[in-house]
Amino acid sequence: MVRCFHSRVHPGSLCFFVFIVEFIGLKDRFFKMFYLIIIGLVNIINVFSGIFLAAPQAVSSPDGDVIFVYSISWPVSILFVVCGSITLHMLYLLFRYSKTNELAKKQFMPIVLGILIVFVGHLALLIPLFKGFPTDILSGVCFAFFLFYALYQRRLFKLTLLFSRGSCYAIAAGLSLLLFSNFIGLLQSFINMNLSIFKEHSVLIISVFFTIATFLIYQGMKQFIDRVFTKEEIYQNENLKEFSLSVSKSLNVNEILEQLVDVIHKTIAVKKIYICIGNEKNDAYIMAHSTSALDKKSFFIRKDSPIVAWLSENEEILLMKDFKRSVSYKSMWEDEKKQLADLKIECFVSLKDAGDLVGIVLLSDKDKHRNFTLDDLSFLGSVESIGSIAVRNSKLYEKACLEARTDELTGLLNRKYFYETIQNEYEKSKGQSLALIILNIDDFKLYNQLYGNKEGDLALQKISRIIQAIVGSNGYVARYSGKEFAIILPLYDLLGAKNLAENIRLQISEMHKRVVEYSFKTLTLSGGICSIPYAASSVKELIDNADRAIYYVKRNGKNAIMTYSERDHNFVSGNVTKDTLRQKESVYSDYETTIYALTAAIDTKDHYTFDHSNNVAYYAVELAYACGMNQETAESIREAALLHDIGKIGIPEHILNKPGKLTAEEYEIIKGHVENSINIIRHLPSLDYVIPAVIGHHERYDGLGYPRRISKEDIPISARILCIADSFDAMISERSYKKPYSVNRTLEIISEECGLQFDPELAHIFIEAVNNGSIKVNPTIKCI
Repeated sequence: MVRCFHSRVHPGSLCFFVFIVEFIGLKDRFFKMFYLIIIGLVNIINVFSGIFLAAPQAVSSPDGDVIFVYSISWPVSILFVVCGSITLHMLYLLFRYSKTNELAKKQFMPIVLGILIVFVGHLALLIPLFKGFPTDILSGVCFAFFLFYALYQRRLFKLTLLFSRGSCYAIAAGLSLLLFSNFIGLLQSFINMNLSIFKEHSVLIISVFFTIATFLIYQGMKQFIDRVFTKEEIYQNENLKEFSLSVSKSLNVNEILEQLVDVIHKTIAVKKIYICIGNEKNDAYIMAHSTSALDKKSFFIRKDSPIVAWLSENEEILLMKDFKRSVSYKSMWEDEKKQLADLKIECFVSLKDAGDLVGIVLLSDKDKHRNFTLDDLSFLGSVESIGSIAVRNSKLYEKACLEARTDELTGLLNRKYFYETIQNEYEKSKGQSLALIILNIDDFKLYNQLYGNKEGDLALQKISRIIQAIVGSNGYVARYSGKEFAIILPLYDLLGAKNLAENIRLQISEMHKRVVEYSFKTLTLSGGICSIPYAASSVKELIDNADRAIYYVKRNGKNAIMTYSERDHNFVSGNVTKDTLRQKESVYSDYETTIYALTAAIDTKDHYTFDHSNNVAYYAVELAYACGMNQETAESIREAALLHDIGKIGIPEHILNKPGKLTAEEYEIIKGHVENSINIIRHLPSLDYVIPAVIGHHERYDGLGYPRRISKEDIPISARILCIADSFDAMISERSYKKPYSVNRTLEIISEECGLQFDPELAHIFIEAVNNGSIKVNPTIKCI
């Protein structure tokens, strides 16, 4: 026997160093190359000169063995200095890493012990007491054991890797060979003695028996492997696949959290699972979901908790038993420790969105107080990755939805989503009240001119916050236009809506009085209120009536809230009284000269159009009163009637006065007078309130009119009134292309067109008013 014991600077020391660098996640190329060069030079010098450690000498032992023995001298210490330097550097790196990751101390401690044992084992070769004893080999075996244990603690290694299916099959084959190598002689003797007739075929029988036995052992080992090692893994993979498919089909955070709890509870035998999600203030993680609806929802984890800090900085699963050994756990508040102890929390799993911690999954102890295995932690890591991606996608979807339906400046609902919301609330409030408030900031253009658009934006933000705070959860607040806000109030009546609007108006008027550094202009609001079913029968009417109420406030001094009610046919304003309205012969007297100038311009081109507009104004006003409308509404309809054909100024006279039937091209030109009228009126901001009636007076109740082809209640009621008045006067008047109809025949036609061209309810009121004399047929009446 020949034995050889030696000591030199082995490349293994460099391998240890590289392993430690990779183990703690450092990127250190310099020292890798530096130690490689040093070790290489030392070994090359020693091989050619033997200056550090001479080649061993062969010595015969008393029992006849040949032993190779080194002659140790002081230069060998240089080799130990090099190895010791590398070892100290490794220990320093591990110590420094433990400062930033306390839990790693437990993980790398076996490696430290292993390195020290290897170093001491080689150093023992210099001691005469251990001469001839393989302390270096023994220390290497100990290091391998500690290294394996460290990898297992770090969860980089599965025990099942040692007992894989292939290794078990090899064991089964080896076991079969071992059995038959010992029993083949017995089988041969048994066949020769008891089965002599098969003696010549004994080899074949033994081979068949060996094959069958091997197959049975193989099947037994396969069942053992599947039951012990792969059954649980297959079950986990199936659950993961199912979880991944289900969350990929959902963008709802609550559904994803519910599926997350279900898959963990189904796969790992934990008693309770809790999920905490970051709140809007971003100062805590509030419990959002758990395994049972009866669990208390008051639990939360502060944003400054050491648990949050650890999960934010690390990508691993955190076990409570590991965390309790850290200094961070000792720095936690006692009430937080007590909460976790009461819930029996044993494991923490993070949910991250692009590196930010958005949620924490807390797992209680397992059934029968069993520990979390490596397979459990591996499964939780996969769930964490899938769940984090799903939560991130749902957050992005919610953010996109929020941006699509909110105003960027104020954070309120935008105009598009306002229409969707009010329509949805209208559908839900069948038979119940639904109120709408529209608030218009007075003289906001002047405010922007005085202080700039930046201050104007700040004012809009302050106003939106005031409105949202007052409305709260009672309704929906939207930025209706640049300087207008709309408030949808389900189950509110006119009085309740008016009180809320007055509160908003008063608070906004006080908004700048709290500012002492600079004196800003006081901002005031003009508000209109309408509600279903008291003053409107559709969403269109609801919005139009609220808008109309704002116009009346603007005309009467601004800074007031006015309600519109068709049932009472009355406007009640905070600052505008009924007495004030009755004292005015016409609330629009300031605009009579403008209207007269426009109608006079029509008269110079087409005298019929001038007389026709006056007659339509009379019929329309009388029909408005017959419907129970108030003076304000009737006066606005009067002005719309006087201006409804102002656009005919742009129509050639040969088309206006053509005696025969118009061609298709000429008819299209005639239809253009509606848009011409709007183009003229829109340049008169003081008269823009008549536009809805003017633009819709040629619309039909069945939707076949022009220019927008709208129908029924989508047509403003003022436009439906104008349609009847305009058609009645046109039919009883003589024109170049037709003779006048009699009044009776005209009323018959209107009756026949009920529900087609005309609003049936308004048409019946008109017919009855003409028949009983409330509306006089007098084409020459002048309305100005």
